[in-house]
This record gives sequence, structure tokens and C-alpha cells, in this order.
Amino acid sequence: MTQDAKNTKSDQANIIDATTGRPISNARRRFLTNTGMFSAGLLGSAFLAACSDDNNVATAQDNGGDNDPNTIVINGPSDQAVLNFALNLEYLEAEFYLRAVTGAGLGGSDIDGTGTPGDVTGGSQVDFSGEPLIARYAAEIAADELHHVQFLRGALSSGKVARPQINLQSSFTAAASAALQGAGITPPDGFTFDPFGSPLAFLLGAFIFEDVGVTAYKGGAQFIRNRDYLTAAAGILSVEAYHAGLIRTILLSRGDETALSVNGTNLTVSQVVDAISDARDSLDGDDDLDQGIGQDEYDTVTIYGTEYDSTNIVPTDSNGITFSRTPQQVLNIAYLTPMAVGPSMGTVPGTSFFPMGANGTLVDSADNSGSSMSDDMDTDSNS
Repeated sequence: MTQDAKNTKSDQANIIDATTGRPISNARRRFLTNTGMFSAGLLGSAFLAACSDDNNVATAQDNGGDNDPNTIVINGPSDQAVLNFALNLEYLEAEFYLRAVTGAGLGGSDIDGTGTPGDVTGGSQVDFSGEPLIARYAAEIAADELHHVQFLRGALSSGKVARPQINLQSSFTAAASAALQGAGITPPDGFTFDPFGSPLAFLLGAFIFEDVGVTAYKGGAQFIRNRDYLTAAAGILSVEAYHAGLIRTILLSRGDETALSVNGTNLTVSQVVDAISDARDSLDGDDDLDQGIGQDEYDTVTIYGTEYDSTNIVPTDSNGITFSRTPQQVLNIAYLTPMAVGPSMGTVPGTSFFPMGANGTLVDSADNSGSSMSDDMDTDSNS
């Protein structure tokens, strides 16, 4: 390709402002062109990784927006902001799995950092004595999540955030209650759900996290400029996908077992899993980004015009690609509210998984309160 052709192609590139989601003005386009922002050398990860301000907002990013290779996104979150957001999620998952397996959480050398450090409420060792294979699965996942925490902390070095306050007690009851309400079942007074009470309850608790983690890494990958970090994030995403697939497979194989008895009604594993999936979907906006394991719409696949009986171990879109959630949508689920809340506003629900909010700069959830699906989610954002 000639230099003129390269310049023509560069001039035609889309430039999207990540703070607005819209193309920038022609004047700003000319500025970026004249300063060489379009040149191949300056689109390298080294330059872009350095283009961030004190608020952890990158001023340029290649290959984002509408997934057009000629699209550049500016004002997106920096690598540090995205990795710290991921670290918050890994803290949560590691604490859940470590406590279920060992009875204790992260060590003191794995929780310090910037931001407000927090303790962990709830969590205890699960009695896996009757289900030794589940115990082995849980131990493997716990080790993976610990390694994810340690890797991200090492990558972030002095820029890492501290473990935020984590709620592994009332959060699960709030999540289960919301799922039941969304399914048309009113939990009785005093209802609780303890994911550490049995191996099956543990699997249901794990299901709440794993699918969300996969969509979180998929959604955050577009903002990572450092190719080493992007490769590592892809590796973590694939591990989370393995975890999610394992949890979904076990739950599907036990789909007809009774998971909960509420108001004299026995609910099967499949019914509870589907209710959890619907509850998550009610929090993150109108897009359908979640799938359970028992809905009739997912029990067949069509291959060249012929229908075949199928499972739904891997939730994907029509192209066979996993779903994405923005950091804000992920926090809607972690905060258990469709409202826009955050630690600086003092509005994060006390019954959420992060009752004092996440640490870092990506800490606010999205406003999905006007979505058609959020009407089923009756969460008090000030509780």
C-alpha cells in the first residue's frame, strides 16, 4: 500500500469519544491527524498506554467502538482503571471460593492497596464430605481465583486497589429474594439463602458470579491497550469461562433436584438457576445478556434447517459469541440494583456484594431503572 493510500485510509477512520459514544468533531479529527495520532507508530500500545490523565481515563484507544478496525476510541478508561475494576471482581470471587474450601479468605499480603480497605462479612467452609468431586472442583477454582488476584496485583504494582468491603452474607439472601420475586414467588419473613450451607447451595452461589465474570472480561477487553495485559486478560476470561461452563454443566445434570422449598413449594435447580439468570438480566438494562439452563427456548439448536435436542451450557448470541457487559452493568449486578449508584454518592445498597462500593475509578453502576426488565427487581438502593 502506498503512503497516499495509507493517509487516505487513516483520514477515513472513525474516532469515537467513549464518554459520549459519538464521533468527534471535524476540528478534533484534524487535530489528531495533524499530530500524527493516526500513524501506525503512535497507535502502538506503548504510546496509548501512556496517554492517560490523573483520572485513569485514556485519551486514545485503537480498535474499539463499533468493532471496526478503523475505529479509534478516545476518553475510554485506562489499562489501570480496567485492571483495577477486574481486581475488585477477583477479590470477590476469591473470597467466596477460598472461604468455601478452606474456611478462610485472602491473606494479609493480598489485600492492601489504594482506596478504602474493607473486611469480609460471612463465608464459611462448606461440608463437602458427601460430595468429594464437588470439593475437588471447588478447590481448583479457589486456587485459580487466588492466582488471578495475585497476578493483577503484581501487574498493577503500586497502582493496585485494596480489597473493598465484601458482603457474603445478606447479599446472597437479597439476590435470592429478588430472583424469587422476579419468578412470582414472595419469600416468607425471615427467608435466608446461605451458599455455604451445602454443596448444592454452593453451586448456586457460584452461578451468581461466574457468568458475570465472563461478560465483564469480554466487555472490558476492548479498552486494554497494552498487548501483554490484553493477552493475560484473554487468558483470565477463558479460565472464567471454563469455571462457568463447569458450574452450568453440574447444575444442568442436577436440574430436577429440589433446590429450595419456599412457602410449601419445591423449586428445582433449573427453576432457581433460571430465576437467578432473569434477575441478573433485570438489573443490566433492556438487552438480553443472560441465559439460564432450563428455558424451553434453549433446549434445541437448528443446524442447516434441522432441529436437534441440545443443552445451553454456553450462553451465546446468534453468532455463537459470548455476551459483553460494561463495567457499569456489571456493577448493577454486584450492587444488586438497576439504579445508578456509587460510593461517592453514598447510595450503594448495604445488602450488595460491595456494600461500601468498589475501589478504583470504575465504581458507579448504570441507570437502568427505566428499563422494562428492571420493574421486576424491587431493590432498595438506600438499604
